Amino acid sequence: MVRRSGIGPEGRSSTAVRRRKQDLPSLQGAVKRRVTQPSVPLAMKLPKLLSVEEVAAGIRRHPEVVRRQARDGRLPAEKIGRVWFFRPERLAEAGYTQFLPTMASSETPPIPATDPPTESLVRVLGEAGLEALRRPEQDAIFDAVGRRLAEAGFSMFVFLVADGTGLRCAFRRVAEPDSDFEKVAGQPAVGTVIPFDRAPILHGVCTTLRPHYIADADELVGRMAVAIPAVAGNARRVSELLHMSTMIAAPLAVADKAAGVIVVVGPRLRQADLPAVMAFANQTAAALETARLLDEARQTEEAAVLALAATIELRDALHSRASEHADLAERFAEHLGFDQARQRRVRYTALLQDLGKLSLPDSILKKRGRLDPEERALMMAHPGVAADLLGRFASLADLAPLVRAHHEWFNGEGYPDGLRGDAIAAETRIISIVNAFFNVTFDLPFKTEATVDEGLQELTRFAGINLDPALTESFAAMCREAASHKASWYQQMLDALLRSTPSVPAGPKDILSVADSRELRIIYRIAQETNAVLDLGTLLSRIVNIIRDVMGYYMVSILLPGDRADELRVGAHSGYAIDITGLTIPTAQGITGWVFTHGTPQVIPDVKTEPRYIGLDEKVRSELAFPLISRGRVVGVLNAESQHADAFSEADVALMSAVGSQLASYLEVAQSHDTLKREAGHDPLTRLNNRRLFLERIQQEVIRAAAAAESFSIVFLDVDELKRINDTYGHLAGDALLREVSNALMDAVRGEDVVARYGGDEFVVLLPATPAPAATIVAQRISDGIARHRFMAGRELLQIPGVSLGVATFPRDGATAEELLATADATLYRQKRKAS
Repeated sequence: MVRRSGIGPEGRSSTAVRRRKQDLPSLQGAVKRRVTQPSVPLAMKLPKLLSVEEVAAGIRRHPEVVRRQARDGRLPAEKIGRVWFFRPERLAEAGYTQFLPTMASSETPPIPATDPPTESLVRVLGEAGLEALRRPEQDAIFDAVGRRLAEAGFSMFVFLVADGTGLRCAFRRVAEPDSDFEKVAGQPAVGTVIPFDRAPILHGVCTTLRPHYIADADELVGRMAVAIPAVAGNARRVSELLHMSTMIAAPLAVADKAAGVIVVVGPRLRQADLPAVMAFANQTAAALETARLLDEARQTEEAAVLALAATIELRDALHSRASEHADLAERFAEHLGFDQARQRRVRYTALLQDLGKLSLPDSILKKRGRLDPEERALMMAHPGVAADLLGRFASLADLAPLVRAHHEWFNGEGYPDGLRGDAIAAETRIISIVNAFFNVTFDLPFKTEATVDEGLQELTRFAGINLDPALTESFAAMCREAASHKASWYQQMLDALLRSTPSVPAGPKDILSVADSRELRIIYRIAQETNAVLDLGTLLSRIVNIIRDVMGYYMVSILLPGDRADELRVGAHSGYAIDITGLTIPTAQGITGWVFTHGTPQVIPDVKTEPRYIGLDEKVRSELAFPLISRGRVVGVLNAESQHADAFSEADVALMSAVGSQLASYLEVAQSHDTLKREAGHDPLTRLNNRRLFLERIQQEVIRAAAAAESFSIVFLDVDELKRINDTYGHLAGDALLREVSNALMDAVRGEDVVARYGGDEFVVLLPATPAPAATIVAQRISDGIARHRFMAGRELLQIPGVSLGVATFPRDGATAEELLATADATLYRQKRKAS
């Protein structure tokens, strides 16, 4: 049996344990040790407390000695997260009388008790926060929360940080909708920029990330006059219009940084409302950050669509007007009242409808006249090819059925599936109408200003056959209305029509064959062989194998950012004699490090004369390193090496440029998927493993321990009185309590132990290779550690109420995960009943 050789957090594992860790994947490594720090320095909230440095100076010891003595219990100390602090009175009781003057000088008057927050305001703010979380865009978020607050009689202003020098008003909603706010103020509120030096209160809210309350109407008038000189003369009238007798300003904090300030003004705000407004501001900030991330995702999706559309344009034989089709189709979708998401789907479908034709030979694309049955069968297959290709991209998969159906007819006689009527998606029926419109207008050999009207009349003849009659009528009405009003978009379309030439097949010299295009072969094979959801390692391996196979390079590798900011890690390779996956290279060394740092490709004709070259194969003579850039950021380096000197030319660089953006996009999607998988296994509040991941890990440990005839233990614990803390101090205090328990647990265990939040107020710890006596010691250490931790409940510093623990050991207390958990749970509740 393998015994635990060290039960402290820094204990070393035995040889067998280390060998076991090499054989099984460790999920504990995925847990980031999250330390909950106070939102502001403790001295600001609790002025009587002393830091490690202050105590070290007082007793003339090094701060690390003070920390060690606090950890060992030789100094009376308490802890929040990783921060030790000391109470002067307890130090004096322990014999350190030099801290008695500190006690005397730090006396502060008690903070007066405050009334509970306004119940109606809490309800309104909660509803407004939920409204914000449901909105996908910034303006919609502001409008939703502003409307809720206005209904409750409060006005709201949102200021966003502008270039780090001031605040720009991005939104305002006045409680009285009929009031002429701009007329009274003398200028519009939205767009006004306030320098930080004119608004010190708002500046302080941004820098400290703490809300601020003002209950003096005259002070508010004065501060408004200073902040916005243009309204100084009317400041009093504006204040009366807004009923601005009280104000609360709260930060819109994202990732420990203020993105702006939300200001609520009205006649009856109180200091007790600060926590509620702050919670509301946090919800609004989270909604804004979600909206920003969604916008970035949309930009990434659009970049992928445009890249694929550009690939289609490489086939000059198609003479595609895809962008013009897309513009008109999107405008028609907007005319029909489609939301923005559906408008984007229409646009993307128009851009990608010919994607499947990349698989067709030039003999079919250039052929004049009718296709023979065999050629027609190949042509009819191209919508399916495009749909299969799009289905491999997770972000574009919803376009696959739309593109597949773009040759379906309304009467059911189209291809490839013979869909009829409403079975064809509305987005695709729009594309069919736009395509037909271009066929009867832009593709005519001679055009006049009457061509559009004649074309619209021609469309009505196809209504009910291949076109939706109702949509065709709506399209004609939209165009005729635009013509009568001389809409700018219609005039631009008419000008483009009169300048256009009909689409005809190009000559042989203009055609880029799929078979001869290495760029398209790489892009197509990657898309063809990559599933919609892949783990990062599999995707990288496929990419390097495809590039090496198509290009005939000697060796190919992809390097990604490492765990540290100053290193690269080999993500995958092909052609190397040894396995170098995971090898790290400092960014300050080597050609790949230089390329990653500078974002510029490098061609090395002879590596033997290049001092930066780091070689693993003596046969290599030349190298090409190319940065993979996505949205302006280097996400990796594609590295190719050859046995021949001067083997790489500008043509190779051009090829890498053509496929590099695609590879970067694939990498970013795969990395995002990898991150989501990790996030799915962790509790968002404590950052510990969640229940699902813990159950997977304990099942693995049962199998391993049974095969090796070893034991292991689990410690199950329940936090006492969590409901009382929530009811008394609010759920934010309960969350702080749970985070502090997780910190104490991580302090008490080894690196290979698995800590998880099992659910609610329950936590569980898996102790591999740990028999029952050692597990009992660990459980006691956990209990002692938790007793020394403190958490913040509003302005109060509280001790953790306590925990109940239960221990179970495999195989003595159970042979399965379920039996062990049941035994530990029963032990826990026996202890809880005994304590009560």
